[in-house]
Amino acid sequence: MPNITKLTVRYAETDKMGVVHHAVYPVWFEVARTDYIKAIGMSYAKMEEDGVMLPVVGITCRYRQPARYDDEITVVTKITRLNAARIEFSYEALLPDGEAACEGTSSHAFVDAETFKPINFAKRCPEFFSVIEKCAKQDLGEE
Repeated sequence: MPNITKLTVRYAETDKMGVVHHAVYPVWFEVARTDYIKAIGMSYAKMEEDGVMLPVVGITCRYRQPARYDDEITVVTKITRLNAARIEFSYEALLPDGEAACEGTSSHAFVDAETFKPINFAKRCPEFFSVIEKCAKQDLGEE
């Protein structure tokens, strides 16, 4: 179940060349990831209440075409890997004409909010893990 997030490029997100600065895309990934979690009926706030954090352990960005001020960007988000300890999301930031401005991934570990030690998310939050697992299977075309 890929999720769609719409963003409009703000002037402050562009550089002297008039294109979106490379550091903005990971911020958009975070916005899109949060939207994805909300779209499946969950929330980061609830996970944190349950004592779980999802720190970024890796991120990739491949820049394709420049996005510019006032472009409407569509970020398509999917889960590409999931196990009890980690989750990976993929992102495609699309320009108004459908061309990719950027493609990327972010990998996250499920950790205890107090100790920051890895946890088994499937055991800690089985209902939430079940929902995410179902979405991951849909995103991977396994369901």
